[in-house]
Amino acid sequence: MISRDAIAIAVALLVVVLPGAALLFAFRVRVGPWFVGLSAAASVGVATLTAMACAVVGLRYGPVTLGVVTGVLLAVGAFRWFRGRGERHRRTPVAWRAGQLLGALLTIGAMVLAGIAWWGGLDTLSTVGQEHDLIVHHMLTAYIQRSGNGAPWQVLPADVLTGSGVAFYPAGVHLLAGVTGAVIGDTVVALNAVTIVVLGFGWAASLAALAYVAARRGGLGTSSATLAGGVAALVGAGLYRPVFSLMHEGGILANASAMVLVPGVLAALLSVPRKGWSAVVPLAIGCLGILAVHPTSLASVGVSLVAWLIGDALVRGGWRRVLGELPKLAAAGGLAVVIGLPLLLQILGVGGGAVDRFGADIAPQPFSQVVGNALGLVYSGWVPDSAGYPQFAAVLMTLLGVVAVLMTRRGMGALTAWFAWLSIEIAFATSPTSGPETPLAGLFYNAHLRIWSHLSLFVPVLAGLGVAITASGVALWLARVAPATRSRVRWVSLALAFLAGAGYLFGPGVKYAEVGAEYLTTRYSKSHFSRVGPDDEAAIAWLADRVRPGERVLNSANDGSTFLYVEKGIPIVNAMSLGSERAPYTYELLKRFNRYPEDAEVRKMLRDLNVRWLYVDVIAPGIGSGISPNDWVGQPNYALAPGFADLDGLPGLSLGFRSGTVSVYELDPDAAKAP
Repeated sequence: MISRDAIAIAVALLVVVLPGAALLFAFRVRVGPWFVGLSAAASVGVATLTAMACAVVGLRYGPVTLGVVTGVLLAVGAFRWFRGRGERHRRTPVAWRAGQLLGALLTIGAMVLAGIAWWGGLDTLSTVGQEHDLIVHHMLTAYIQRSGNGAPWQVLPADVLTGSGVAFYPAGVHLLAGVTGAVIGDTVVALNAVTIVVLGFGWAASLAALAYVAARRGGLGTSSATLAGGVAALVGAGLYRPVFSLMHEGGILANASAMVLVPGVLAALLSVPRKGWSAVVPLAIGCLGILAVHPTSLASVGVSLVAWLIGDALVRGGWRRVLGELPKLAAAGGLAVVIGLPLLLQILGVGGGAVDRFGADIAPQPFSQVVGNALGLVYSGWVPDSAGYPQFAAVLMTLLGVVAVLMTRRGMGALTAWFAWLSIEIAFATSPTSGPETPLAGLFYNAHLRIWSHLSLFVPVLAGLGVAITASGVALWLARVAPATRSRVRWVSLALAFLAGAGYLFGPGVKYAEVGAEYLTTRYSKSHFSRVGPDDEAAIAWLADRVRPGERVLNSANDGSTFLYVEKGIPIVNAMSLGSERAPYTYELLKRFNRYPEDAEVRKMLRDLNVRWLYVDVIAPGIGSGISPNDWVGQPNYALAPGFADLDGLPGLSLGFRSGTVSVYELDPDAAKAP
C-alpha cells in the first residue's frame, strides 16, 4: 500500500510539473521562480491545448498524446540549450548559494508539513473523499481517463455513454488527474495523488516563488529572498485557508487548486524578463492553465496584480518600473485570450451556466467580528476543538511583515494586495451582495469561504518578507554594536532568517499541520458522513457483471452510485447530483420515476435511455438544492430523490440486491405499465 501510494505520488508529480517545466525549458526561461511557481499552471495550459488539438484531429487525449507533446518540448529545449551552451554565467557568491540552499530546505520542510496533513487526513490514497463536490471531481477524472475527451466543449457530458448534453465544468486539474489515472490504473488514487501534489506541494512552491519575487522587487538579495520564500511556504502550509477550508467545507477542489496556483502565476507576471519577448508565450500558456483550473482565477489574479502594481508604484521610481512592465503583461494577456478562445467561449456561457444565481451564504456580520476573524486567521468548519480559534503564530508573523514593509517600504506590492482583499472581505461579510464589492463577489458564487481565502494568498508572503527584512536589520545592528561581526553580516542575516523559519517549522508549523489533518479526516478517512461506503462497493461489485452493453443504470448522483462509472465504467443516467439543465430527462426521472406505471412520458424516457437498472440509497447525505435545474426540487435542501421513494410493488420492478441502505432493482420495460 505504501509503495503503491509512493509510486502514485511520483507519477502525479511528473504529470503536474514536467509538461510545464518542459515548456519553460523550450523557451529558454531562466527565471528560477517561474520553474518553482509557474510549472504546474503551465502544465495545465499544455494539457488544455493538447486536449483541444486532440479533439479537433480526432485523437484520444491521454498519457501518450501529452507525453509526446512534453517530449517535443524537452527536445526543443535540449537543442536550444546545446546551441547556447557556450554562454558564460556569472558565478554565484558562496553566501548566496548558502542562502538559496537554506531557503530550499525550508520550502521542502513546508512540503513535508503538507504531506503530514494530507496523509494524516487520508490515511491511504485509496480513501474516497465524501464531500459533495468530489462527486463531480471523481466523475470528470474518470470520464477523461476512460473516454479520451478533455477539450472544454467535451466536459462534462450529461450522458457519459454518448458524450452528449455537455455542461461546461473547469477541468484543468482533472486533465492531469485523468492522465495520472490512466498510467496507474486507479481513478481515486490518481485524483488523491494529484490533489496532494497541487494543494500540498504546489501550494508551498507557489508561495515560495511569490515571496522570492516580492523580496527581490523590494531590493533584497537573492539569498534573503530565497529564505523569505522558504518562510512563506512554511507559514502557508499550516494556514486553514484556502486548502483545508475549501476541501473541508465543500470539497471545492477546482477553486482550491486555482487559488494555490495564484501566487505562482503572480510571481511570473511580476518577474517577466526585461530582455526579449519569447517568455511571453509560456507566460500566456500558464495564464491559460490557471483559467482552465477555475475561471474565478481571472478575478483572483487580476485584482491581486492591479493592487500589487499600485503598491509598487508608491515607492521611488515605482511608476516607471510598472509602466515598463505593462507592454509584456498586456501581450501575455492578449495571447492567452487568443489561444484560449475555445475555453473562454465555454466560460462565457456557450457551454455553461451563470454564477449570479447564487445568493450569499452568510448573513451580515458585525464589523468588529469580521475584522477580528480576518486578521486573526480564525478557523471555521465543523471541528469543535478548533473552530473559532485564531492561528496566533501566523498572525504574529503577518504583523511582523506588515510593520517591516511599512518601515522599510520594501515589498509594498504584497501589502497593498493583502489590504485590497482585506477590504473586499470586510465589505462582503458586513453587507453581503449589497456593497461595492457585489459584482466581484458574484464571480465567486457569493461564497464567503472563497472570498475570505484570498487573504491567505498574501499572509505568508508578508510573513516571509517580515522575517527576511528583520533578519537583515538585526544583522546590521549587530555589526554596529559588535564590530567583530561586520565581516559576517550576510551570514548572520541568513542564520537568523533560517533559525526563525526552522523554529516555526518545528513549533506552530507541526501543530497547524496536525489540525489541518484533523479537518481533512472529517471528509476522508473518518468522514462525518458517508456518500460512498462498503454497501456501495458491494452493490457495484454485484451489478458490474450484469449490465449489458448499451444499458444504463438510473441513479441519483448524490450517493455512491457514480462509482459505478468511476470504478467499472458502467453508464449511469445522472453524473451530477441535481441533474443537468442540458438533459432534462436526468432530473425528470429523479422527480417522477416512481410514476412510470401511469406516466407514458416517463416510460418513454426509460425506453429511450435503455434503463434496465435502478440504484437507490435511501439514506444519502443532504445537500443544498436552491438552484436545481428548472427548480425541480422546489425546496432548499435535498437528499433522497422523490422519484425513488415508495418503490415496493411497482410493476416490472424487482429487487435484485440489497446491502444496508443500498438497493439495486431490475426494471422490465415490457411489464412496466400499470394494468
